[in-house]
Amino acid sequence: MKMNFRNNWFNAAVLVVTVSVAMTACQKKYTDPPILGNPDIVANITIKDVKARYTSGAPVKINDDVVIEGIVGADDRSGNYYQQIAIQDATGGVLLRLAGNNLYNNYPVGRKLFVKLKGLYLGQYNGTLQFGGGIDSPYINQGGVTLLAYNLIDQHIIKGALNQPLVPKVVTVADLTTSLQNPYISTLVKLQGFQFKSNELGKNYADDGQSGNRIIENCATPAATITVRTSNYSNFARLPVAQGNGDIIGIYSYFSSTKQWTIRDTTDVQFYGSRCPTGAGNGSISLTASPQTINFDNIGTSGLPQGVYVKENATSLDLGVEASVPVNHFNTQTQWSSTTGAFKNFASATGLASNASTATQNASTNRALGIRQTGSYGDPGAAFAFQLANTTGKSNLALEFKLQSLDITAAGRTTTWRVDYGTGLSPSSFTTIATAPVTLTTAYGTFANTTVTVNFGAALNNISGPIWIRIVTLSAATGSSNRASTGIDDVKFTWN
Repeated sequence: MKMNFRNNWFNAAVLVVTVSVAMTACQKKYTDPPILGNPDIVANITIKDVKARYTSGAPVKINDDVVIEGIVGADDRSGNYYQQIAIQDATGGVLLRLAGNNLYNNYPVGRKLFVKLKGLYLGQYNGTLQFGGGIDSPYINQGGVTLLAYNLIDQHIIKGALNQPLVPKVVTVADLTTSLQNPYISTLVKLQGFQFKSNELGKNYADDGQSGNRIIENCATPAATITVRTSNYSNFARLPVAQGNGDIIGIYSYFSSTKQWTIRDTTDVQFYGSRCPTGAGNGSISLTASPQTINFDNIGTSGLPQGVYVKENATSLDLGVEASVPVNHFNTQTQWSSTTGAFKNFASATGLASNASTATQNASTNRALGIRQTGSYGDPGAAFAFQLANTTGKSNLALEFKLQSLDITAAGRTTTWRVDYGTGLSPSSFTTIATAPVTLTTAYGTFANTTVTVNFGAALNNISGPIWIRIVTLSAATGSSNRASTGIDDVKFTWN
């Protein structure tokens, strides 16, 4: 009997070990290969069609057996998305609100997903449609939905193949409307020829302690702006925004009436080109080796040189505001006889005759920074401004430039210019400095290319902070008829 008991015990033990080994062998290991194909499930409704079920108010519960499929366009890898992912098909995109962290481990960008919608709720967050696990009661009338519980995710989301191609569609800001059913919402799209506005350049993508809202603009249509919104929890929140111009990829959404752009990480920001020509040279001029010269030959492609600005509404007590520069006045050549009021890209008078044809002016590679004044623009208060970083260790600063009167069409008004300076980033007053010649004028009907020299003496010696030097008109043009087309060129600073 004892022998039989031992044999029975031994046989039972062998059976337990065998079953355990078999069960262990059946368990999926971390190192098992990922799903390479699609699961045995098909979509029976498009994202566009199911989104159409919601129009406003309380969330809509999905009660029928509908399935959507889509490719993940944005996940939470960088932290710019949190507890949500964006998926899209050929008809549109939508957000999935999911409980849990590191969702990208299961639902990375490029993975195809199939979503069983029965039992989920379709609502919105201030304009962006999303699926969730229930109704967010405090926000029921606004369409609020709750996260899909972690233990329910696998019941609704079926993982498909990885690394599916997803090419962002090129769009314009005009395409991106603030409509619930806009087809580009929650999809991966691309804008071309954009840059961060100049007042954003000193900032990081997000602020300390709160999300960042940074405005980007387009060269061809400066009014076409959109907000790049970045979470302060993203892993690139404290990186400085890109400084150049180019393409930007991201997920479109809107919040109330504000159009928003979400990048997945900084590789979506492909601002590698030169910035748009504007009224601001962005930054200051560092005096490195005397003489230091500035010309405007590349104004049409690179905009104003660093530290050079154009201002309007300047006074003896105010630097003036950054001038509005119509893009085609810098990106393309403007004829001397053009009467539209604006700062412009003129052919320099140097080497050309007063009667140079339009073709000759356009062909000239020697360019000048100019302005055409009108009764409503720049008369008075127009200024060509130069911001010097400092004059530390330098003395006897001098300035030379060519002041050009360009339009000989007919006799007209005369503009008087002066040179002045102020210290600090925003000077509260400016001091006029003597020039040679003493009186500086340009006039409609007069062609002139005058070399102007200015010696600041000891006034700007060894100053450690910013200095503004302006070529400015502070009094109204005299006479009648049209005003001058004025240009400046070949600016040169010298010092000891």
